[in-house]
Amino acid sequence: MRDWHDVSRHTPCPICGKFDWCRLSTDGVWAICRRVDTGSGRRKQDKGGAEYWRYRLDGNAMQPRPPVTCPVSLQPVCADTGTLDRAYRALLDALPLAPSHRQALRHRGLTDVEILRRRYRTFPLQGRAALAKHLIAQLGADLCAQVPGCYVAAHGGRRWWSLAGAAGLLIPVRNIDGHIVSLKVRADAPGTAPKYSTVSSAKHNGPSPGAPVHVPLYAGGRGDTVRVTRVTEGELKGDVATALGGVLTLSIPGVTMWRKALPVLHDLQAAQVLLAFDADWRTNPQVAYALAQAALALTTAGYEVQVEDWDPALGKGIDDLLAAGHIPGRQSSALAFGAAVRGQARPWTGRLPTIAAEEAPRWR
Repeated sequence: MRDWHDVSRHTPCPICGKFDWCRLSTDGVWAICRRVDTGSGRRKQDKGGAEYWRYRLDGNAMQPRPPVTCPVSLQPVCADTGTLDRAYRALLDALPLAPSHRQALRHRGLTDVEILRRRYRTFPLQGRAALAKHLIAQLGADLCAQVPGCYVAAHGGRRWWSLAGAAGLLIPVRNIDGHIVSLKVRADAPGTAPKYSTVSSAKHNGPSPGAPVHVPLYAGGRGDTVRVTRVTEGELKGDVATALGGVLTLSIPGVTMWRKALPVLHDLQAAQVLLAFDADWRTNPQVAYALAQAALALTTAGYEVQVEDWDPALGKGIDDLLAAGHIPGRQSSALAFGAAVRGQARPWTGRLPTIAAEEAPRWR
């Protein structure tokens, strides 16, 4: 039976460098670290369900292993589309989908077939080093250094590959050819992180995927004329609206970034474009102005443009509306222009000059 003792200021944990919470075997051969997963330890759980990692040591030093290197680049370079697709598919293949996330997707109206087809996954907070190691084995360090999300972590003089991003539901972002070019996370704890965020290495001096337009999986393909195309905001919203409404729904990264959809609509050979911005365009001047700008630009470009309209009480977004079994109305683009004018109007707060009635000049 192996004996253990707690780490201390004199004998800190050789893995994380801390002097509490972790343990060492009395023979100096093993260490239990409760903080860091380098990918070389064995994952365990204690009786309370808490995770820890057990590492084999050689005396008081870690067993020798290949040094972790990261290609040095003055300017972060993002990998090409094919490499991104390979990397992200390999990552998604290595991840499960938590029952809570599957149920949330069902609640949005997606069937299990659609959930499987669109490859949603759960991005855990723990075990990132092991996932990164899996990607390194498949693509190599040079290519992984160009994949947004991959980065080299450092702690206590040690370095290892890991993955950035909040824990939550992973949403693949696709281009017109169906390639996965980015990953979005719907955070499990939005109070400590944005509700939606992009998996990126930018905070670690690595590449960012930018803000691509999301083209959901749909029945057609490149070269097929898509007569009616919807434009909305939000990748998951675009997936749900496409699956439930039968209309390909492009997702723009934000309402003010509608211009990014123009080249995609051109490639899709769209004839009619439906603008389905959230119902708050009635009360949010910024959304109303973006809606009008998009309608004007698309009309000028020769598209037949209509604005999808619905009672806000039925749902904030087009996905909420369709999931509730309702169909949006369609209005002319003039609705967008009127909304922008109302949004830019400002109430009169001044005072008009007045004079007493007896001082007014008499009519002659």
